[in-house]
Amino acid sequence: MEDIKVDLAVIGAGPAGQKAAIQAAKLGKSVLVIEKEDRLGGACLNYGTIPSKTLREAILDLTGFRERSFYGVQKERERGKVSIHDLLFRLDKVLRQQGELIREQFANNEIRVVQGRASFRTVNVLEVMDEDGKGNYWVEAQRIIIATGSRPRNPGEVPFDDDCILDSNRLLKLDRIPESMLVLGSGIIGSEYATMMAALGTKVTLIDRTERPLRLLDSEIGEMFSKYSAEMGVDFQGGLTIDQIRKSEDGQAVVTTKDGKTFEAETLFFALGRVANVETLGLDNIGLDLTGRGHLPVNPLFQTAWPNIFAVGDVIGAPALAATSMEQGRLAARNAFAERTHQFPEFFPFGVYTIPEISWIGATEDQLIDKGSNYEVGRAYYYEIARGSIAGDTKGLIKILFHRETREVLGVHIMGTAAAELIHIAQVAMHFRARIDYFIDSIFNYPTFAEGYRIAALNGVNKTLVKH
Repeated sequence: MEDIKVDLAVIGAGPAGQKAAIQAAKLGKSVLVIEKEDRLGGACLNYGTIPSKTLREAILDLTGFRERSFYGVQKERERGKVSIHDLLFRLDKVLRQQGELIREQFANNEIRVVQGRASFRTVNVLEVMDEDGKGNYWVEAQRIIIATGSRPRNPGEVPFDDDCILDSNRLLKLDRIPESMLVLGSGIIGSEYATMMAALGTKVTLIDRTERPLRLLDSEIGEMFSKYSAEMGVDFQGGLTIDQIRKSEDGQAVVTTKDGKTFEAETLFFALGRVANVETLGLDNIGLDLTGRGHLPVNPLFQTAWPNIFAVGDVIGAPALAATSMEQGRLAARNAFAERTHQFPEFFPFGVYTIPEISWIGATEDQLIDKGSNYEVGRAYYYEIARGSIAGDTKGLIKILFHRETREVLGVHIMGTAAAELIHIAQVAMHFRARIDYFIDSIFNYPTFAEGYRIAALNGVNKTLVKH
């Protein structure tokens, strides 16, 4: 067994672990990254964010989906079906490129990587074991950052396999594009895959206990998404509670609900939650307890109950985004070595890579109503924007919420092409507490989607001239 002594040991090589390790190395610290998989990047790169977004982009390109507004659905179908091999070719190329990039970054920063499962022996000592439980490394570290991420929730009563009943990891192993699919869970992951599969021509039934998909969205955007996804062919079945999931004798996935409804399809995608990867960390050995939801509690510095042990990313719970995890990792590394830094940002953008794309920052209209805020709404529909017609997207929306008196921007919600890119204009404006007038007085390139900010701002301000 090899003994290793370092300033910082990082458990997990996902987005949070990567940024923590690189930041510490930039501070001149010796850094060791411990990763249980034989590939770097964690679930984000290998099973989650990057694969799903890569598949989405490939589907939009290869199916001719973006041409629908010009030629209609029939033209799209005339292009023929996309093979699973077309999609997997693109996916494999992106994953290899990103994996190589991470290795290069680690090597350039003299960060050592060892493979295995890390388990605490004391608050400063980790044992790293292989799959058979044999200890290969004994690691002594001044500081330790836990960035072990999460995995799909797999209830014991659900008969998962690699062909019919799938989670987000297993879905990437499919050797075909199924004719039909049941998607359980209309949160972000479920809704993203539901629309992607529908774009491929799969008959999709989306099932959840909520009354509409993506309940976290601003209601107006949520209703627009529900309508759009239905037009794509996603059959949403809301207000239902799952009673049983099984595989029929002829190999079909079957779901029955508490009220007696039965749904059947060639495949089933289970997208009902994720769980933190903490079981093999040996937390009992150092007396670290979990929250009721199975996450590690941390303070604003991302410290656990032990001041030399930090935790970041999915393992500490919401928001559990790749973008926020990266910043958590960076800040934790700076905090660990008492470097000057800042608090984690109060607000940040969210992106949902459904078809169509959705992104937002700040308050929803529902939240402003609940607070009794004196607000106004400005809207710019993509059909009003020349770039929308050019790009073949006339169903999108830029929605700006602002205070009627102070005119400060309170929230921005976008659905449509480039939503996750466009939202950063709002992020900068809101960071500097910009008034709605900023968008009116600015000149935007023409034709662009971004000029929708000016159209929406004018729409909203004109409403303030009318007495309520």
